[in-house]
Amino acid sequence: MKYSLLREYLTKTQAREIRRELLSLGLPSMAENALQMLLGLVDTAFLGHLSWQAMSGASLANQVFFIFQVVLIAASTGVTVLVSNAIGARNARMISKSLWNGLYLAVIWGLLMMLFVPFVPVVLKVFPNVDQQVYKMSVDYLRVILLGILTMSLMGTLGAALRGSGDTKTPMMVVAISNSLNVFLDYGMIFGKFGFPRLEAKGAALATVLSRLVGVVMLFIAVFKNHNLHAHDKEGRKLDFSTMRSVLSVGLPTAGENVLFSTGLLIFANILLLAGSKAYAAHRVGINIESISFMPGMGISVAITALVGRYNGRSDFKKVAGIVRQGWILTSIFQISVGLFIFAFPKILITLFTNDLQIISMAELPVRLIGLVQAFLAIDYSMNGALRGTGNTSFPMFAVAFAMWLIRLPVGYLLVAHFKMGLLGAWLGMIADIIFRSLIKLIFYLTGQWEKTARKTALRVNKVVVDESHHGS
Repeated sequence: MKYSLLREYLTKTQAREIRRELLSLGLPSMAENALQMLLGLVDTAFLGHLSWQAMSGASLANQVFFIFQVVLIAASTGVTVLVSNAIGARNARMISKSLWNGLYLAVIWGLLMMLFVPFVPVVLKVFPNVDQQVYKMSVDYLRVILLGILTMSLMGTLGAALRGSGDTKTPMMVVAISNSLNVFLDYGMIFGKFGFPRLEAKGAALATVLSRLVGVVMLFIAVFKNHNLHAHDKEGRKLDFSTMRSVLSVGLPTAGENVLFSTGLLIFANILLLAGSKAYAAHRVGINIESISFMPGMGISVAITALVGRYNGRSDFKKVAGIVRQGWILTSIFQISVGLFIFAFPKILITLFTNDLQIISMAELPVRLIGLVQAFLAIDYSMNGALRGTGNTSFPMFAVAFAMWLIRLPVGYLLVAHFKMGLLGAWLGMIADIIFRSLIKLIFYLTGQWEKTARKTALRVNKVVVDESHHGS
């Protein structure tokens, strides 16, 4: 069956109810994303006003850290999809098993990644052209972040389970509290205020880890209080490799997508470093501004995933299509509005992160350009939500890999290395990537090729009910 974003699959009353539900789920998630982005922006702003080397060092460390999170991303994605589908199928045991085995995966992987702490200086040699002071700051930052990776892995998976259950408000409130603590600790530990020692880049990382630890405690309490998650189910708490495989089979393509994307970003960073360390610093400022535009899209995308998953668990594809259409409309309204603001006032945003006149000048035009591609980002986020909610996590991985490795990197390298276009050339490659991947995901959805995997996902969460029914007879 073929689908359309222009066709209305729901009655006017149903469409209004779906929009209301998407906003009810999406606005808290949007606020959570805003708070998460704010945390990154505060880190960048504090470190940027300490020195551009500190800001760049932390940014490079975070790019490497994204790769270490591969299984953590798989666990959180798999938990969200399976929990939302199992709720739709009214399968309490599967909900509980998905929650706990996702957490076990996150803990196992986090402990393994901590073993890499002694090798951080070697790992960061992937940036051969980096300024030595930037390299030192990057090593300091990544060591601390890796030591505290368990706090991030548990916080991500617990939040994913709550969002999959339809509770997006609790993760938002926890992030608000955690990030408020992080801002206080950031300022104190980076600059040596409030009686803290001056730790600079290490202080920013330590503040992040400690604030996340507080968040983990609050989320555990919330999960046990959430009746939809059945966290008290003793059978559901058992280590179950079959459920782990289910979590991984759904989540690993998204994790692979992030690894391929993050690895591409490492190469992209090296392309930017060919234009000089200040060009990279300007790029990081631009990326932080671009991340502002992600907040609404990511929020609605999470809502689409949760709601689509619920109806996919019931194999109600007509309702799924109606949700996707309404989600796309809402995402477009938000994204284009933010894009117009970014296009009109780039300097106001850039000066939040740096007072270096050369960096401000380099970043202005690329930032304006990112404001113009928000309609494509709206498609990208709505398709991500739709495909993940139905368990179609493989196709987005291939789309992102193709766009990064065959469009962004070659175009960026050509324009930077051969045409000497600096930051602008790199960002033209990035924009071409965004346009391509959004359109190819849209085509995949419109052709209805996602239905096969959607049916398998629905069968997976319903199968446990059938098996346990036969076992009891």
